[in-house]
Amino acid sequence: MADFFNAFHFLRPWWLLALLPGVVLWRQLCKSVDPLGMYQGLIAPHLLKHLVMGENRRGLVQPVHLFLLIWVLLAVALAGPSWRVIPTPFAQQQAGLMVLLKTSRSMENQDVAPSRMERAVYKLRDLLALRGEEPSGLIAYSGSAHLVMPLTRDTRIIELMAGELSPAVMPRDGDSLAAALELARQQFERSQSVGSILVIADSIDPAQAAQLGQYRETAGPPVQVLTMAPEPRAAKAAVARGAQALDAAIHPLTVNDSDVQAAVAGAKRLVRSVSARQEGTRRKDDGYLLVPFLVVLIALWARRGWSLQWT
Repeated sequence: MADFFNAFHFLRPWWLLALLPGVVLWRQLCKSVDPLGMYQGLIAPHLLKHLVMGENRRGLVQPVHLFLLIWVLLAVALAGPSWRVIPTPFAQQQAGLMVLLKTSRSMENQDVAPSRMERAVYKLRDLLALRGEEPSGLIAYSGSAHLVMPLTRDTRIIELMAGELSPAVMPRDGDSLAAALELARQQFERSQSVGSILVIADSIDPAQAAQLGQYRETAGPPVQVLTMAPEPRAAKAAVARGAQALDAAIHPLTVNDSDVQAAVAGAKRLVRSVSARQEGTRRKDDGYLLVPFLVVLIALWARRGWSLQWT
């Protein structure tokens, strides 16, 4: 119960000001519909109540009282009572995934057939197929980071561009993951959307740990890592320090698409967590729960013999 009251508040509290004119109007109506009002100043109250007979006796529930109850419920409903937080469906549907593909010479290693690089492109295609029309983007990095495709729903273009990537097209060899992450952050900020990052790489240079930790501290988009090394233990070891600095989940390479499925599921979880911290959540407007009560109360006006004198 304490949690309920802590979470409860009104989305449009200014509507509660409507209670004031409602109370004033109700008091005026009470006076106007009182059949004994003209006698209040002429006959003592303790005698007047014994002189009332038949139709002049007022029941406990009068139309004027019902009017006040309806007014109060309507004002509260319009004020938007809320005690629940729900994710914004639009925010989750618009959440993007920026793929950071390492394109260094080490990715030409053929210990994974046909090569680490080509297998990474295959995994990228599987990933895009699973995500469907959700926006995705691609950044290639080695000694420097370069935007290949910004966030887009046309994943066919990403597949075509990824197929043309190779270490030969990169300006210099290396491992500039930190620069790639910063470039990805800029893309999310430019598109004004939430999302996450998936790094596809065979290793992460441990010398970048400090830079990666700084990226995490500045609350950049959350990160996952899909490794391209052939043996799971070696794959995790090759990216362990960098992943730890980023607080990133590691998905070792598999012969089927279970690694990609895990990455897609992880991206959805990360989006939900990001949405909970940002504008991707909204409070549920529970004012509609009062509508059935209002309908029942208003329906009482159809009762024969019920009326309210407005003048």
